[in-house]
Order: sequence, then C-alpha cells, then structure tokens
Amino acid sequence: MSDKKGFTLIEIIAVMVIIGIMTAIAFPTYVTMLNQGAAKSAQNNLIAIYNGQKTYYLSNGNYYNSGSANDLTNINAALILNITDTNFTYTCATAAGPKYTCTATNISDGNLVLTVTSGTPAAPNPIVLSGGTTCASSTGANPGCNPSCTTDVNAYCPTN
Repeated sequence: MSDKKGFTLIEIIAVMVIIGIMTAIAFPTYVTMLNQGAAKSAQNNLIAIYNGQKTYYLSNGNYYNSGSANDLTNINAALILNITDTNFTYTCATAAGPKYTCTATNISDGNLVLTVTSGTPAAPNPIVLSGGTTCASSTGANPGCNPSCTTDVNAYCPTN
C-alpha cells in the first residue's frame, strides 16, 4: 500500500465542474445587480437635477438647458451639483411652458433611458422616472428600451 495522500484527477475535475456551474449561475445575477445599481444611481442623479432645476428657475426665471448630449460638467456647474457618473450620459432640454426634460442614457448600450420632466412652475409635475413601463411588449418593441425589460423590468429598467 502507498502512503501518498492527495486528490485524484477525477476529484479535481469534479470540483472544477461544480465551480463552473456555480459561476454560470451566479454571474448573470451579478451583472443584473450591477445594472440595477447603476440605474438606481442615475435615478438619484435625476432627482438631484430635478431639485436643482427648481432652484435654478427661482434664480434665473427659466430652466437650465444643457444643449449637448453629455453635459454633466455644465449641468453640475449651472445647477450647483456634484454628480459623477460613468455609466450614463445626461442631457437637459427646455420646452415652452416653461418646461424641461432631463434624460439619463445608458452609455454601454443606449437602451436604458431614464427621464425626469417638469410641469409649469405654478403647477410642477411630480418626479417621473420612466424606464421600464414603455419597454418591449407582446405587440412590439420600443427602440428606446432594452428588450430584456419584458422579462425583468425591475432589474434593468426600474420605474420607481
């Protein structure tokens, strides 16, 4: 009899297969959690922009219009904010009324778009953060949303 102690090749392969299966199950959940965290952060940033727009209106008599696709530096300066985000681009556009819409668009694929809109200063709308409610449905897909929204709206396109 041999006094050698150790693992056989079959045992090592079995452990590697088990670890591979566990990784294959856990990784998609991890990615979903990262996406959900980034989307929630973008929502919080839009709420800060919404509140900054109210202050900006009181000081200037109009809402801030960023005018370019990713103007977070100028949005921060104009609305006196300190937002940093590497996952989303931000834009604020004004409309007659006076009204505005600020948008956060996912950089990685552009499919997740969150918006916050205003009413008039006399009758402001509540904060509206759309993202999951208008995604792909059985009747067709909205090009502004990720198709996975139909199966996992809360994970990738949170709406509240």
